[in-house]
Amino acid sequence: MGKYDHLIGKEIENGYFSWDSDRTLLYAVGVGAGLADPLKELQFTTENTPDVAQQVLPTFLVLMSGGGSWIPLLNFGEGGNAPIGMVHGEQSISLARPIPPQGRVHVSRVLIDVYDKGSGALAVAESRVTLADTGEYLGSSRAGLFVQGRGGFGGPRKPPDEQPWSRPDRAPDVTVSLPVGLNQSLIYRLMGDRTLHGTDPVRAHADGFPKPVFFGLGTFGVAGRAMLQGLCDNDVSRFGHMEGRFSKPVFPGDRLDALIWHTDGGAMFQIWANDERLVMDRGVFRHRPDDKNQGSG
Repeated sequence: MGKYDHLIGKEIENGYFSWDSDRTLLYAVGVGAGLADPLKELQFTTENTPDVAQQVLPTFLVLMSGGGSWIPLLNFGEGGNAPIGMVHGEQSISLARPIPPQGRVHVSRVLIDVYDKGSGALAVAESRVTLADTGEYLGSSRAGLFVQGRGGFGGPRKPPDEQPWSRPDRAPDVTVSLPVGLNQSLIYRLMGDRTLHGTDPVRAHADGFPKPVFFGLGTFGVAGRAMLQGLCDNDVSRFGHMEGRFSKPVFPGDRLDALIWHTDGGAMFQIWANDERLVMDRGVFRHRPDDKNQGSG
């Protein structure tokens, strides 16, 4: 039996998550909505703009947790704390319908696998989210956490069904540029992510960064805004699935450029910082299956 086989496929978290209108507004500001132009994206940043109904950014789904920490189950951290050298490696979400501005959901999280990357271990877990009052399926999110120095245990290197990805050999069909504020980490951490490498220089160095970084899930949120703008005309009902891998750190003050290539039913994308660092790679976006405009971009 492998080192983590007894946990693979097991439910590692089960609970409820509640939110209100204010929390979704704060999340939108935390991932940069309104930063370049406070009069745009008002459907995500306000609840009282005349003739503008409040909407929730689809990437808000990543915050939905049943509570507790599953990292100690893998003996990666101590006392529920993130171990030194742990960073966000990859993330995906799938939505069956738009997220309401307030609500309560049931969250069940399952450990998918732990992959041996040699220099470290990549633990992948998936959460299934349903509305608490009706049982309606809302969506799922899958997170991969990479822990440096925990590889070499003889596990699989990657999923057997991993899909190939290569950058298209043509110019992007769409480019969306979005800024990251100098105080972006200070806002985003109010969502509950108090990982120290976002604010503390000493911990940032210990985790392998030259200075405090913008949170990986914050970057994922900025990427989601870029997909909404570039592919969905900011219509959240058209957002079906998004995934990508974090390849380099994002720093407060960066400009993020989403390079987008149309595909059948969606797009492929990369996120670059200041034309110098590929910060999110292997990006895939898909429109919702019931979208009448599927594939129109």
